[in-house]
Amino acid sequence: MRLLDKLNQKTALVLDGGLATTLEGYGCDLNSSLWSSEVLINQPDKVMQAHQAFTDAGADIVLTSTYQASFATFKAIGKETSEIEQLFEIAVKNIKEAVTDDQVVVGSLGPYGAYLSDGSEYTGQYEISVDEYIQFHEERINALINRGIYDFVFETVPNFNEIKAIVEYIIPNYSDHNTFWISCTVDNEGNLSDGTEFEKVCQYIVQHIGRVPVFGINCSSINSVEKAINKGLLELPQVIALYPNGGKTFDPIEKVWIGKGENALLVQKTKEWIAQGVQIIGGCCETTPEDIKQIHEAIER
Repeated sequence: MRLLDKLNQKTALVLDGGLATTLEGYGCDLNSSLWSSEVLINQPDKVMQAHQAFTDAGADIVLTSTYQASFATFKAIGKETSEIEQLFEIAVKNIKEAVTDDQVVVGSLGPYGAYLSDGSEYTGQYEISVDEYIQFHEERINALINRGIYDFVFETVPNFNEIKAIVEYIIPNYSDHNTFWISCTVDNEGNLSDGTEFEKVCQYIVQHIGRVPVFGINCSSINSVEKAINKGLLELPQVIALYPNGGKTFDPIEKVWIGKGENALLVQKTKEWIAQGVQIIGGCCETTPEDIKQIHEAIER
């Protein structure tokens, strides 16, 4: 099923949770620059197992295991183009075997900062050209389209220039048959992670509902999400998607999450956010299929 069709069917949709966290729960080692793509290469059956777990938990939307799977990422470790294409083949095959016809498969596209593998998706401290953004994102979008994926989310985008490159130079290169949403990260003050005031982000996004029908925040704390809500997030005409992390802070050196989780609070917030008009709810890093099951149950009650 396609994303916009599903959104027209139901008032609230459940998104899946933390793929990497779930894979770590299966004993997979993700402490590398490839993150979950390490498992895609070496233990693809575990990726399918994770997708199946989110399906069983009641997720309406399931994301592909391609967040870190850029051509640049794989070429950096010596993979040939044919090998990279085969990994996309495996990623799509895995997810399609784990979902039902009633679910939506969305292609996960991490930001350029994820490729840097230094935590930049939480700081946005990088500057590259528009042409570099285009090449980075379009290679994998095309690889996924060639395998039957037509709905996409640019996730964890922390950089305002990257958002503008996506909206103005990447999305227009594709037909209306494709749907794109953007999900960003915000800092402790509820501003975009690169420091751009969230009000400025909203003023920009509101002008582009035709290109970006869904907008939201992921992999940020619930407190940060709440602050962004107070800065105008829910006033946007777009469908709003919220999938915070489990409340911990990412250490880019050790590549681990530290601090105290707030998974129970995420479940509690579900009905409150839906009542405020949020239509897509899920989890990101440090959330599990059990959390998604509880969100599903909270929505269904």
